[in-house]
Amino acid sequence: MAKTKITMFLDPELIEWLDRNRDEETSRSAYLRILIRKDMKTKSRRKIEKSSISDPFSFYTITADLIPDDLKDYADLLIEWWPIRKKNGGSCTTSVANRIFKTLRGFPSQDRKEALEKAITGGWKDIYPLKKGYKPEEPKNNHPAARVFTARGGFEL
Repeated sequence: MAKTKITMFLDPELIEWLDRNRDEETSRSAYLRILIRKDMKTKSRRKIEKSSISDPFSFYTITADLIPDDLKDYADLLIEWWPIRKKNGGSCTTSVANRIFKTLRGFPSQDRKEALEKAITGGWKDIYPLKKGYKPEEPKNNHPAARVFTARGGFEL
């Protein structure tokens, strides 16, 4: 490997620092090379650590083995929905996945499938509880003015 000669101009305080921190046998240029190599090694180690400890949920696709056993019935829907969530800018990490699993567990078991299907068809980043379309029961009217007068029974409710 060919070496390239460089010239550096250092401020007096940098020269003082170099002289204080190097030992007597090491020249200034050798000490600078040592510092550069140390920095290169630490940066390459950080890259290796980051790539080896990658989050399995950070990818566009997830596999069925990442889904907890109690939610395996909905694995196909979760696998189909995860890329939609990622594409729409949803945060995809293990902690977020655990929160989503916890949310799903909080739904009644009959609503889980429908909630996931609605999230897929709606392109949602999150799973929401189903809105139950219910008709409130008519309140019983016991007010005296609500009585009806009939010829046979008089005033009746």
